[in-house]
Amino acid sequence: MKKNAGRSIRKNWGENKMARVGEELKKNRLDANMTLKQVAKKLGVSESFVNEVEQGRKVVNEDLLKRFSKVFDKNISTMGLGSLEEAAQTESVARTKEIIKKEVYVAPKTPVNELWNQAFGENIKNVPVFEESMKSPISHKGYVVESKKIEGFPMDKVLLVKSGSEDLKGYGIRKGDLLFGVEAKDIQGTSFMLVSVQGKNLLRRVKNLNNGSVELQSFREKEEVRKVPVKDVLPLVKFHKLERAL
Repeated sequence: MKKNAGRSIRKNWGENKMARVGEELKKNRLDANMTLKQVAKKLGVSESFVNEVEQGRKVVNEDLLKRFSKVFDKNISTMGLGSLEEAAQTESVARTKEIIKKEVYVAPKTPVNELWNQAFGENIKNVPVFEESMKSPISHKGYVVESKKIEGFPMDKVLLVKSGSEDLKGYGIRKGDLLFGVEAKDIQGTSFMLVSVQGKNLLRRVKNLNNGSVELQSFREKEEVRKVPVKDVLPLVKFHKLERAL
């Protein structure tokens, strides 16, 4: 990754977070003074489908995004849906950003019994589970939603990452463990995070030294510390909870 490109990516990630696809499409429709019915007619789809897309309950593929852009007379990048793809970066980081920031993940219905369904109903959200590469969700896990939050965090910002190594076993995190986290835009204090360094995603305990550098800490047989300039570390996810299958 070129130095200037890396700086541009971090700036976009930290200062200009992209909105969810559905919200962005709805904003453009309202700006164009168009009704759901009018947009649906131009796209050749049902009004209910457009509404589902705006509510974030339907996946929008690339072809449909292009059709949306023609309706609103805006290309995809100006709608906030492609800026990360256009940035100069490695394929790994590009895919990570594309998935986290613009993909609306629709998981299958949570398999629950009738009593569970009656108790919680629509207050269950399927949270996507990723591997460290963040290429695409590998599964999902249902969580209870309270006041549009999961575990106290905005429901549309949470995700799970499956540990793929024993790099953190000295800290009690083993291969196969699920880490519950929230999208990160910066590094503060000391915390467990998924970061990208030179195009490679790493699970590490990260400490901001507040002097332009951060420590990337791992612990297999013994604790190892690597000091890296903060400008070379791209924060992806900050973890708040460990979930281990029994």
